[in-house]
Parts: sequence; structure tokens; C-alpha cells
Amino acid sequence: MTAYLSEKIRILSFFSMVLVVFLHGQLISISSGYVLWIQQFVSGELTRIAVPLFFVISGYLFFQNFSKPLILFFQKKIQKRIYTLLIPYLFWSIFGIVSVYVMQHILPAFFSSSKDLIANYDMKEILYAIFIQPVGTYQLWFLRDLFILVIFSPVIYWGIKYVRIFFLLGLFFLWINGIQYFVSIESIFFFTGGAYIALRYKVCLEAKHLCPFAYCLLACVWVVYCGVLAYYKLGYSYHCLGILLGIIAVWYSYDGVYFYLNRIKKLQEISTYSFFIYVAHEPLLTGIKKILLSISGSSSSMSLMIYFIAPLITIFICLIIGKFFRIRIPKIYYIISGGR
Repeated sequence: MTAYLSEKIRILSFFSMVLVVFLHGQLISISSGYVLWIQQFVSGELTRIAVPLFFVISGYLFFQNFSKPLILFFQKKIQKRIYTLLIPYLFWSIFGIVSVYVMQHILPAFFSSSKDLIANYDMKEILYAIFIQPVGTYQLWFLRDLFILVIFSPVIYWGIKYVRIFFLLGLFFLWINGIQYFVSIESIFFFTGGAYIALRYKVCLEAKHLCPFAYCLLACVWVVYCGVLAYYKLGYSYHCLGILLGIIAVWYSYDGVYFYLNRIKKLQEISTYSFFIYVAHEPLLTGIKKILLSISGSSSSMSLMIYFIAPLITIFICLIIGKFFRIRIPKIYYIISGGR
């Protein structure tokens, strides 16, 4: 992988992480009018490219240095993902359920339903919350699905090798028609897309594409398209096409703004905390939203202000905590961030 592509992936991963935090910052249930439309536009459409882009990058990184023998390649890759995915998943999953348990005791007024109280969970529900459906740190479903895809990566490889483009098209058909199983078909499709690029079109991905006007125009088309989707509430398939358009627009637009981004030295530093912010932003974000709402009220106009402020506060706090851990207790940080 070239240095340029490595930096591009790191910066776009950070950009995607910021989008994820804003996606989770939505307050649609208490919003109306133009406030509702803004949140549907941002969290319902614009930010929806973040996780698919993560999966494309993950699939590419998994297969980008593919080599034979196959058994040794997949063995090394899966073993490495135990440390980079599974161990952080278990740590943050346990941290999430403990955090929610503590919050429910400190701020009981914020939790109206007794059935959601961790104290009322039996052992089966606790194990389910830790290993299958994390509580509080619900964003960990990404790591769960990604690790499952890693386990089944040999199947994905054989599909790409023998079924070729038809394998990817078949997954696309399932995705755009909303056919879901335990592992999100969206996860499978975009991870496979990244793998397909790594195995067959690696050179194209590593090349620079310098045509700023065209990329700016493409990005504008995507933003307008998302606005139309949010306003008219078009169907799921149109939403899927918006995700594809957005990923293409963001990926190639980076080449047009790279010169300016490269001059922001602070961006190079904070982008290294992308994974930590991703796994740590919940339930912190939820707590911050609840506190701000209790102080300011839950009017539609205030919800819009909180919608933008809460994610920024959350990211800032995560950066401070992440930097503290990285400097003061680097071994712990290394483990909980998957060695990143």
C-alpha cells in the first residue's frame, strides 16, 4: 500500500467516525418541522455512508496483501483480528453494560421503563447483551459483524475467485432489496466490495485522481440527492443508491482536497484516535444528550442545537480520554483499541 493511500484511508476513517457520532446524535423523536428535516437529511441520509465505507475499507485491508498458501494467509489474518476486533469488542461490550447499570442508579429519572433496567436482567439476558447485542455500546454491532465476516472470509474469497463479479452483484441484489439475516447484508456486500477491489483492482484504488471540479460537482449532486431523499422520503432502494453515490463522491473528493487537508497538522494527530472514539462515544453521547435536554428542555428548536453540540462535546471528551490513556497507560490503551 502506498503512503498516500494509507493516509487517505486513515483520514476518511476519521471522517466516517465523525459521521457515525452525528448519526447516533439524532433526536428525531422530539423534533418536528424544519428541525426534523435537517436531522433526517444529516442522520438519515448523509451520515449513512459511514458504516458501509468502514466495511469497504475493512474488506480492502483484509485482502490487500493477499498471498498463498491460503490456509496460512487466513490463519494469520483471523488470529490478528482476535486482538484487533474480538478483544476490544468484549471489553467495550462489558464496559457498556456496566456504564448503563451505573447511569440507571445515578440518574434513574432518565430511564422510565423498568424492563430496560440492567438490574432486572437474568444471566441469559446479560450474556446476550455482552456477546450478541451490546447494551449502551450498541455501535459495537459493527465489530461483531466484521469479526463474523473475517471468520467466513475464505467463503468470500472463493466467491470472488469462482463466481467473480456475479457474486458481488448477487449480494448487491440482496442488499438493495433489503433482504436481511443475522449478519447485515449491507455489511457483507460492502466488505466483499472492498475485498473484490483488493483482489482485482488494487492499482485503480492506489492511483490519485486529480480533477477537483468533477469531484466537487459529484459531491454537490450527492448532497442535493440526499436532500431530496429526506424531503420526499423515497424508498429504500433510492436510499441505497444514495449510499453508493456518497461513497464514490467522498472517496474521490478527498483527492481534490488532499492538499488542504495535508496542511492541517492537528488532523493527522486526532485521526489516529478514530477507533477509540468509535468504541467509546456511546453511552457517553446518550448521557450528554439526556443531561443537555434536562437543562434546556425538549423543544424542537433546542433539540436541533443539542443535536449538533452533543456529538462535538462527545468527540472532544473521547479525544481527551484517549490521549490520556495513550500517554499514561499505553498498554491498556493498546489492548482496548485493538493495537491501533
